[in-house]
Amino acid sequence: MKAAAAPLAPLPSAVLAELEHLPNGPQLPAYRATLMASEPLFAEVMRRVEVYPMVPRALAELWLWQAHLVIDCASRPSTTGRSYARTVGRFLRWATSVELDYAVAGIGDFDRWQRWLAMECRNGPVWRRQQVQALRNFYDWRRSRGLAPTNPAADLSGPRVKTKPARKYTDEHLRGLFRSVAESPEPRATRDRCALLLLLATGLRREELCTLTLEQFELTPRTGVVRIRGKGSKERDVPFEGPSVSALRDWLMARDALGFPVEHDAVFVSLSAATRGEPLAMRSYETLVAHHAKRAKLRDWGIHRFRVTFATQLYDEGADIETIRALMGHESIETTRRYLAVSERARRTRLSADRQHRVLGTKPTGTPLWARIAAGEVISD
Repeated sequence: MKAAAAPLAPLPSAVLAELEHLPNGPQLPAYRATLMASEPLFAEVMRRVEVYPMVPRALAELWLWQAHLVIDCASRPSTTGRSYARTVGRFLRWATSVELDYAVAGIGDFDRWQRWLAMECRNGPVWRRQQVQALRNFYDWRRSRGLAPTNPAADLSGPRVKTKPARKYTDEHLRGLFRSVAESPEPRATRDRCALLLLLATGLRREELCTLTLEQFELTPRTGVVRIRGKGSKERDVPFEGPSVSALRDWLMARDALGFPVEHDAVFVSLSAATRGEPLAMRSYETLVAHHAKRAKLRDWGIHRFRVTFATQLYDEGADIETIRALMGHESIETTRRYLAVSERARRTRLSADRQHRVLGTKPTGTPLWARIAAGEVISD
C-alpha cells in the first residue's frame, strides 16, 4: 500500500496577509491545494521551498508565479514547474542570506548570485544557464503583473554552453536493446518492448511518454496515430505502423489481463510490488532503458537518444526537414537541423577523393577505369 500524503498545512498568516495586495492573491490557497494534490514531485519540492528563510511577500509571489506557469501557461508541474520553483526558491533563500531585497535586485546582484552558484553548487554551465532562464521568467512575470516597472533580469545572460553533437542509436545498439527485452520475464517483456518501440517510432519526449493515456491513441489493424501533448500545451499527431502497432496491442491485452487492478488510464504501469498498478514514474522510464542498455553492454544510453534516432531515420528515408520538425514538436527548425547533423544522409555528403586528387595532381588508386573516364580524368581514344 502506498503511504497517504501528509495533510497540507495552511500558508503562514503573514503570507496570507500579503496575498490581499497581490493580483489574484485571494484565490491562491485554492490553487495551491489543487497543485499540491495533483503532482507528488511538484508538491515535494514546494514543501521544501515553503520552509526556506525568505520574507512572506517573496513566498506569496513565488506561489502566484507557479500558479501562472502551471495553470495559465500549461507548463508541466512535474518538470518545468518543479525545476523553476527549486531555482527561484534557491535564489530567494540566497537573497535573504545576503540581506538583499529581491524586489529591487539589479544586474550586479544577479552576477553575485551566479558566482555563488558556480562556487557553492559546483554544477556545470548548462545547469547554471537554466537557472538564469528561470530567474528571467520570474522577474518578467513580476513586470507583467505590475509588481515592478521593468524586468531587471532581462539582460542577464548565463555562461556560454558548447553545443554537443546529438547522439543516436545505431541499428546494432537497437538490436541489443530488444534482445535484452526479449530475454525478460513476462509481462515485463511485453511492456518494455512496447515502450521502446513507441519511443523509436514516434520520437516521444520523456515527459510525453510518462503522461501517455489510452485515449491518446487511434489504432487500425496496421497503423496507429498518437496525439501527443507537448511543451506549452501544444498538440501534434504522430502516425506509426508495423511492429510498434502490434507491440501496443499486445501490451494493452497484457495490461487488461494483469492479476491486479489498474484504476486509471495511463498506458504504462508499474509491475513492482510496492507500486503495482500505478502509472510508471518518470524516473522509472530512465531505469527501464538503463536496465536493458547495461544488459546490451552499451556504454551510453538515454531516452532522448531514441528521439534523435527517430528524426535521423526519417531524414535518411527522404522526409523533408519541415515535416520532421512538425512531428518532433520543435519550436525552431534549427533544433531539428542539429538532430539531423548525425544522420547517415548528412554523413554521406563529403568532398570526393577524385576532387582531392585533382588538386594534388595525383592519380587515384583503386578506382575503376570506367569511373575515371566518366569523371573526365582519362581521355579515351
